[in-house]
Amino acid sequence: MTIVEQIISREIEAVIVYESSNVIAFADHEPINFGHILICPTYPYQSYIELPEHIFAEIHSVARNLYSRIEKLFEPEGISFIQNNGKFNALSHYHLHIFPRFSGDQFAWQSSGLGVQSIEKLRNALARL
Repeated sequence: MTIVEQIISREIEAVIVYESSNVIAFADHEPINFGHILICPTYPYQSYIELPEHIFAEIHSVARNLYSRIEKLFEPEGISFIQNNGKFNALSHYHLHIFPRFSGDQFAWQSSGLGVQSIEKLRNALARL
């Protein structure tokens, strides 16, 4: 049973800000900033590609609503979304992070070190896409 399923069944306590039969949204237990929310399907789909269209749509409707609520409550300088799949999905349950951003909040995108690429290299890398 995933952590999300345990939250849904109330085996683990969470601050739930939205819940329907298909989607749940709750505060991240280790937030980047206050207002960091996870939006998840209630069924344990593991990846983005597995989500049925109607659940995908509801998740993004909830995200849009939470965006407005986070913006109003926390007055951030920006709002970020992150969604990980495969080995990088630590919960083994699809989840979309949404969280307010502030200058100096120490959250950072760390590059693999490729650096800025020429248009030709990018074109070649994506030629078969």
